[in-house]
Amino acid sequence: MSIASVAYHVSRILKFILLFRLIFRKREIEVARIEQMGLLAVKIAQMYAVRSDLLGLDKCRQLQALYEATTPIAWAEFEAILNQYAPQAFWEAVTEIDQSPLAAASLGQVHAARLQGGTKVVVKVIKPHAQEHFEKDLRAVRFLARVAVTFYPKLKRLADPLGTIETIARLTRTELNLENEAVGTSRLEVLRDEARDLPHMKNLYFPKIYTALSSPQVLVTEQLEVNSVGKGLQKNDFTYEQLLALFRTHGYFLFFRGEFHGDLHPGNIFYAGEKLWFIDNANIEQADQNFSKGLLRFLGKLGEQDYQGAAQVMQELSLSPPNDKQRDYEKFTHLYSGFESGKSSLTNQMMETVKLCVNSGMEFPEGAFPVIKSLMYLDGMVLKCAPEARLLEDVLEFMGDLS
Repeated sequence: MSIASVAYHVSRILKFILLFRLIFRKREIEVARIEQMGLLAVKIAQMYAVRSDLLGLDKCRQLQALYEATTPIAWAEFEAILNQYAPQAFWEAVTEIDQSPLAAASLGQVHAARLQGGTKVVVKVIKPHAQEHFEKDLRAVRFLARVAVTFYPKLKRLADPLGTIETIARLTRTELNLENEAVGTSRLEVLRDEARDLPHMKNLYFPKIYTALSSPQVLVTEQLEVNSVGKGLQKNDFTYEQLLALFRTHGYFLFFRGEFHGDLHPGNIFYAGEKLWFIDNANIEQADQNFSKGLLRFLGKLGEQDYQGAAQVMQELSLSPPNDKQRDYEKFTHLYSGFESGKSSLTNQMMETVKLCVNSGMEFPEGAFPVIKSLMYLDGMVLKCAPEARLLEDVLEFMGDLS
């Protein structure tokens, strides 16, 4: 390896050391600076945006700005991508495209457009060089994670940095091929339609995808002229009742089917009254159903304030028993004392529970984190729209159709 090549690799490693400093230092997070570090840096920061147990609510809210808005690319770059990658059918069907972006994210950019006959659609493209820069940054972050685990082996059990990085890599690579959007949407539609006996599932929709007009780099979908949950939370326009409906709907996929939208943050959910739309459906996660249904039982026990029962469920979910069951019960009861007041963050409690379990000698199956991440997203929404709510007690009313 040449000196120039080594220097280039070191510069990328230093960039990610700086990223973690920006995230974890006590000062306000410089979101714009993180955005300038590229796609992988944004994806890592988005993962920490649900970790209020590590960063606190204020810093998590700052990072959540990365869910929906980043600096857009210029119209000339957007047009160049279309000229290179849009199929011929696209040019025959699309009559006009708004030169001002409708939305810009870390991976892609969206512009409003119209088809022949006036149908409103949106056109999404993958930003130039996104995959190339992502793969180069990935090598640097993997190196950092290996070094961290070598010097602090306990980190592997507590945070699994290598596993987390591989999860980010898998999800992002899937998103970088826009044809996966149609595949994921189709699968979620099938699962929804199989729940005909659950009336609330009729309120879940997915934007129409124009596959003939799309390609791996260009996606044409129906335009949703409604608010995202993220914007609704900013405007105090998304209610707690609507959030409970979202929990019930997403819970069907998460707990009952064990197959669910892998990145259902507030920017990927749109709403109007009782209707919900899931977008960016490329990543469909699959969870071990014993774990996902066990986690639902755990939440039910918390809602009933049966903390010893909740501890027992976690012990049953573990691949290995705790070192001392009775001591584990005592620690668990102490951890959840006061939780029934409704003022504690479920995210904080969940992550403290994971730490407690790991320190007690327990291990959980691979693939557990996407389920926990989904709960973190939901908890973050609760803390924004109804911080005093007792979510788990209210969820008990419809726990039956999730199990």
